[in-house]
Order: sequence, then C-alpha cells, then structure tokens
Amino acid sequence: MDLMEIEDDTYINTNLTMERLISKVDFQRRKQPSRCRRKSVCLGLLCVVLLAGNIGQIIYYEIISRPASVDPAQASYTLEKLNNTQENRLQRSYDALTAEKKQLETSYKLLWKDKEKFQNSYKIVKSEKEQLQTNYSSLATSQEQLQKKIDKVRRNMVCQTGWRKFDISCYLVTTLEKNWTLSRQDCIAKGADLAIIDSREEQVFVNGLLKSGYNAWIGLSDSLEEGTWVWLDGTPVTIAYWQPGQPNSFNRNQDCGEIVQKEGGGEWNDDGCFAEQLGICEK
Repeated sequence: MDLMEIEDDTYINTNLTMERLISKVDFQRRKQPSRCRRKSVCLGLLCVVLLAGNIGQIIYYEIISRPASVDPAQASYTLEKLNNTQENRLQRSYDALTAEKKQLETSYKLLWKDKEKFQNSYKIVKSEKEQLQTNYSSLATSQEQLQKKIDKVRRNMVCQTGWRKFDISCYLVTTLEKNWTLSRQDCIAKGADLAIIDSREEQVFVNGLLKSGYNAWIGLSDSLEEGTWVWLDGTPVTIAYWQPGQPNSFNRNQDCGEIVQKEGGGEWNDDGCFAEQLGICEK
C-alpha cells in the first residue's frame, strides 16, 4: 500500500465518521426540538469533530508524514557520515594505542638495559666484597700471629727498675696521692696508663702491690654514662670484683673506680674522682 492509498482511506473513514455523527445529531434534533438541548448537541458535535480532526492529524503525522519525509539519499549520506566518523574515531584510538605500545616497548628495553647494568654492578661489588673479606681474614690471621710474637717477646722482656712484671705487662704503684685525673697523667708520663684488670689472676697480683689499708686508682670509670662502667680503652667491664653493695654512686658523685687492698685478692669501690690516693700504672 502506497502513501496515496493510505491518505484516501483515512479521508474516507473520517467522512464516514462525520456523516454518522451528523445523522445522529439530526435524529436527536428531531426527537428533542428544545432550543437548549439543540445548543448542547451542537457543542458536543463540535467537540467530537475537533477530537476526530486531532486523531486524524496524529495518524497522518506518525504513519504518513514522517516516513515520507525521510529522503533515502539523505539517509544514506547521514549513515555514511556516521560510519566515517566512527571509523575515524577508531583509527585515532588505534594510532594512540600503537604509539603507547611503542613507547612501552622502548621503556621496557631501557629498563632491561638498566637491569643488566645493575646486575653487572652487583656482581662486581659482590666480587669486591668477597675479595675484601678474604683480605680481612688474611690480615686478621697475620695480626693474630704477630700479636703472639709480640706477647712472646714481652713475656721475655725485663721490666724497668721499680716496675713489677705480670704476664706480658709491667706495673708500678705511684708514690704520690693524687686525684684520678692527675694519677692517670702520671702514668701516661711514664709511658703507661691506669691499670686495666682482665682476670682474677691479675686482680690478685695488683692487690698484692698495695700495702695493707691502702686504696689505689685503676683505669675504670662511668663518667660518660652514669652506671655504665668501662675501662680506659673503651671496653665494657665483663669480669668485676666489686665490694658488696658497690658501686652505689653515693650522692651521684662517684664516677671513678679504685681497688681496695684486702686479703684474698682485694675488691673494687666507686669513689669521687676528686679524692687523692695512689694509682696503679700498667704498660
């Protein structure tokens, strides 16, 4: 069915509807001749006509006019334009992804080269570390052997007059009573330092150097950190011979260590570094 046939059918149906309505109105007019009733019928008829006209326009626009207004050539052009636009958009996306892929490949190659360079550097550093470790072990062994030779020589060495020998060291009790600092200076002037006691045997030996009732400074202090006692060479105290209840840091002013002469080996005590007493030198 073409557009003209649809239009004719719509027109015929509209005319038939109008004729039926007019006939119905005439019938009602004859049946009820009242003037008021005639006005009501006319108004109703007018509404029906307007409604029918609107329905006809809607049907014509939706079914006839819109499809007829579409130009096949225009539709084909529009469709082709849309396809071209979509194709261009896809091509741009593809080009962007391709460029990004190339960039990623370049970055990957650079990272791979960096990785290989770092691996080579790591191997070199590891090899150098192993070589240094080997050299260190060799030096440590040589040092140990050299120290044994030195100790052997020192054991056979005779101490100077007035000094007493124990193991590989020589000891001297100072003759003047001074504070801890000055006593140490006296020892340093003699090429020695305040004694560092490493064993029970050395403790007994040093105690035997003192006369009964005498105390003497040794190379022990907690002046750097209260309560942390260390020897003059910086080593911590591992073997201690403190008197019972010592060190007590009386009045928090006792930072220097002394040996108290006593039968059986003597004991240690903390005292004020300002106190004046003898000192025991070791070299």
